[in-house]
Amino acid sequence: MAFSLLFVLISCNTAAFAQSTDIDNPTVVKQSVVQGKNPGDGETVVYYYTFTAGPGVLKVTTDQKSGGITANPKLSWELTDAKFNDLASEDFYQVSTLERKVTEVKLSKKQKVIFKVKADEDVEYFKFQFTGAVAFTPAKSGDAEKISQVCTGTTAQSTRQICLPRTGVLTMTMKDGKKVTVDLSRVQKLEIQ
Repeated sequence: MAFSLLFVLISCNTAAFAQSTDIDNPTVVKQSVVQGKNPGDGETVVYYYTFTAGPGVLKVTTDQKSGGITANPKLSWELTDAKFNDLASEDFYQVSTLERKVTEVKLSKKQKVIFKVKADEDVEYFKFQFTGAVAFTPAKSGDAEKISQVCTGTTAQSTRQICLPRTGVLTMTMKDGKKVTVDLSRVQKLEIQ
């Protein structure tokens, strides 16, 4: 149905944006997925991201694939508060197939967090999905009530959250060839049944 196509479109629209290596100027996360890889220059790279999370449980789903042989972690991440106090961390080692880990972090208050990713030269791919107690950058500066996405909730049948930007036009081509468009600025709530 239309939502199957919508799901494919959204799944393909993951974050591919500039990633900061500057601890003093982390990349502001504007959607629920961040992905990348080591640029392959023989060095370990460290990326920094920031977003608002809490109160409640922040779920970090990590996918990674790496090669090489070493006892040291290939990929690791750390979550800290704005003053760099540790909140959570994970290490990942060599895997020739895609590996997934899900980490839940309980946060007692709403706060700015820093997400530090360290990728060894052998990291071929990484993806992080943030769900639960998380909010992303406001759509307009100074308008804290309007976040840049509208998302579905999770259900017993599906724990996967689907998000769309709050602006733009979504065009879906149906099986019969007809095109259906949706002005995303008019969408208040997403539900898949």
